[in-house]
Amino acid sequence: MAIWTVLSRTAPGDTAEAAAGRTVFVREKFSWATLFFAPLVLARFRLWLPLAAYVAVVVLLQLAEHFGGLAQAVTDVVMVGFHLLLAFELPALRQRKLARQGYEEAAVVIAADRDAAEQRFFADWVGTRPAPLARADLPAIRPMAPPAAFAGGQAGVIGAFPGT
Repeated sequence: MAIWTVLSRTAPGDTAEAAAGRTVFVREKFSWATLFFAPLVLARFRLWLPLAAYVAVVVLLQLAEHFGGLAQAVTDVVMVGFHLLLAFELPALRQRKLARQGYEEAAVVIAADRDAAEQRFFADWVGTRPAPLARADLPAIRPMAPPAAFAGGQAGVIGAFPGT
């Protein structure tokens, strides 16, 4: 079984079908492809900031190795660690990118594969999704009155010490 995070971007007045078209399923797992082909995977998902960070780390390590006398073994260990970090964090990077684009987490689904996750999510989501509210249907918001104890400006307790 796999864990899928479902992100959806809805607009006011959306129908269920329109909102379903803007739903993304992100699988929570270690990315073996990222471990071995990090720059290609980052480019595939259009994760430009992590790709720029990857390029900056590679350039800095090469400069430190060439001009600073950094050992090749140190460079290799740092790159393996960076690839491991990216492989573990790829789902979180994708979710943050989608959140910047206006997507919100809609659900977390546990299913064997993506098709089963979609069936499970949409079976519950479409049936329970409320109809969009018109502006006139929104309840009026009134400010709350201050508590009676503070209406006169005096209170029986200040801080944690009564009577002081």
